Amino acid sequence: MTQPAQGSSARADFVAALAWIAFGLAILAGSLAMDRLERFGATFYTAPGLVPGILGGLIALLGAVLLVRSLRRGAVAGFAEPWLPSAEGRATLARTLLAIVLTLVYTLLLVGHGLPFWLVTVVFVFVFMLLFDLPERRAHGQTTRGLVIAALVAVATSAIVTLVFERVFLVRMP
Repeated sequence: MTQPAQGSSARADFVAALAWIAFGLAILAGSLAMDRLERFGATFYTAPGLVPGILGGLIALLGAVLLVRSLRRGAVAGFAEPWLPSAEGRATLARTLLAIVLTLVYTLLLVGHGLPFWLVTVVFVFVFMLLFDLPERRAHGQTTRGLVIAALVAVATSAIVTLVFERVFLVRMP
């Protein structure tokens, strides 16, 4: 059995496992609730929720694997002691929450509310890269390079995603 990443605690893995299981099950439930389009002759293998359901199930399964691993490492026994994440753990948690907030703003507030999909995607990718990549580039004196790379990646990502969905999958983007 491989050793966990340095700094990973059994309790942190336990909590993360529960979150991943809940997330995977929510995806699976959402995919099962989707219209199967049987009235149009769609088969089980062409149903819209098939791939998200498989992915949600896999996320929940891997969360369960992480849960078992954390229990083997004594996660439950450690709950009697007070626990605070390390400074590194708090920084990681803050970055994770920032990523979640950015993604929720993009998906719930920006996409499909009047602005073109390609433009919202360019802005999202650019801002995401600025927040997560630029501080390190700034520390290495590469601010301009980081801005240029973020802009190029944002435009390329938006163009590729839009073209693939509209031309290959024949999905009209909002």
